[in-house]
Amino acid sequence: MNKSSQLRLAMQGDAPVQCVGAHNGLGAKLAEEAGFDAVWASGLEISTAACVPDANILTMTQFLAAAVEMDHATRLPVVSDCDTGFGNSNNVIHMVKCYEAAGIAAVCMEDKLFPKVNSFVPGRQQLAPIAEFVGKIMAAKNAQRTEEFMVVARVEALIAGWGHDEAITRAEAYRRAGADAILIHSKQRTPEEITAFLEEWDHRGPIAVVPTTYPQITASELKAAGASLVIYANHGLRAGIGAVTETFARILKDEGTMNLANELVPMMRVFEIQGMVRMKEQEKEFLRTGAKPVRVVIPAGGDIDLPEDLAALVTANGPRAMLDLYGKPMVERQLDAFALGGVQDVALVGPFERKDIPVENLEVVHCESTSMLDTVHAGLAACPPRSGGATLICYSDILFGKQVVDRIVGCDAEVGILVDQSFREGGRSTTKALDYVFTEPAPAPGRLLDLDRRYIVQEVGKHIDSREANFEFIGLMSLDETGYAMFMKRYDQWKVERAGKPFGHAKTFEQATLTDFLQELADSGQTVTAVVQDRGWLEVHDFDDYRAAIKQLSGAADR
Repeated sequence: MNKSSQLRLAMQGDAPVQCVGAHNGLGAKLAEEAGFDAVWASGLEISTAACVPDANILTMTQFLAAAVEMDHATRLPVVSDCDTGFGNSNNVIHMVKCYEAAGIAAVCMEDKLFPKVNSFVPGRQQLAPIAEFVGKIMAAKNAQRTEEFMVVARVEALIAGWGHDEAITRAEAYRRAGADAILIHSKQRTPEEITAFLEEWDHRGPIAVVPTTYPQITASELKAAGASLVIYANHGLRAGIGAVTETFARILKDEGTMNLANELVPMMRVFEIQGMVRMKEQEKEFLRTGAKPVRVVIPAGGDIDLPEDLAALVTANGPRAMLDLYGKPMVERQLDAFALGGVQDVALVGPFERKDIPVENLEVVHCESTSMLDTVHAGLAACPPRSGGATLICYSDILFGKQVVDRIVGCDAEVGILVDQSFREGGRSTTKALDYVFTEPAPAPGRLLDLDRRYIVQEVGKHIDSREANFEFIGLMSLDETGYAMFMKRYDQWKVERAGKPFGHAKTFEQATLTDFLQELADSGQTVTAVVQDRGWLEVHDFDDYRAAIKQLSGAADR
């Protein structure tokens, strides 16, 4: 069903069709969200948005462009205010062809002389001869290509002061000429003039009304009196002018926005309205840049309890991922690095809700458990690899740049982990035991490290002596489609078989970390590939790490 058919069917129903004015896509989208049945592409609003009088100053092309923008922004039918038809019958023919081809549900013309003046402006309100306007209606109906497209004839006799009888005469002439609906307009402060017209009209055809100056009557009452379409023509515009004027005045008065922060809609609401969320979903599904599609899971289930000296630096009472790093939470800096590497699909997982993580472009997956493995599993379940792609697991306490992202994204192993040898250089002070790695082969001592060589993980975990370790696991892991399926299968199997039993180097499966799981995979015969990274990352576990991260970020900012 096209939008013209949608409008026609609604106007035949028992409920009043409520239509609200707009002048751009934003207004149309908000009308749909509010629950209106249709959008009025208001000539007054479109003119005001351009800061010109509503007096045929703008061209048909400008009016059409605004109407098309509204139509694209909403699933609702758009009824376009087309003033006097932008000229004579020849102009009307061209207008109907353009609006119908653009998908607009209906056009509305008023029976004034060109150039018209807004109906509520005192003074000149000159009407066209009935015969002239009948010719325009007939031209419009003859030009349309489909039966569903609607032409609404707007009667301005009451506005011009020509009286009730003239209004009835004109409405009947226009109905006979083929108008699909009559819009009867009034500027009286009470609805009696309109209800008198509706009573005499007696349902000869569909009627639209515009209760701008007589707001005391409801849409249901107007429907009962005989109206099919109720148009609130300019209320969004007027409300917006008032709100913006007040907001601007307060900013100047306060010399800032400190007193407005809780009154303005959040940026996520803006992104929601403009379709940013949907765009990101479409990017994940359809955007192809030549690189494999990659998704990222950031497990943060076990990061709620922080050292006291760091807890005060976490925003929104969230996990370590929300640790403020030079004006941005840690997870947002991770998002920036992934974005530079072409990765946009990132999810944070833990025992919190979306509202607790005020970071844009980030999916939040709720997992009640704080177990590392449970958190990883919940994230993987929500983010399986897309066709030909991989899912990455990224610890929530590491700071890194594009080169690290490129390295792990370039991993083509079923199961791959990113490792580094820079721990041998010393100089690191941390209260946390590090995850070290033994590989086969071991890197040759005293030789330049071959970053392209494949190393197979033999042993991984905090139990390894740093003096004997080959590498350090830096907290980034890759699973291709095969590795992902194997990981999920093993998790489901071991969660049952190894419940309450030693697992990896943990006392029980429930206490196990990701490195314990990796150790069990390696012991079961699964190849775990170590991909070598040469520096370019930093773990932020304690306050000394935090200080180093701030120093690094401030230096980058200075550059």
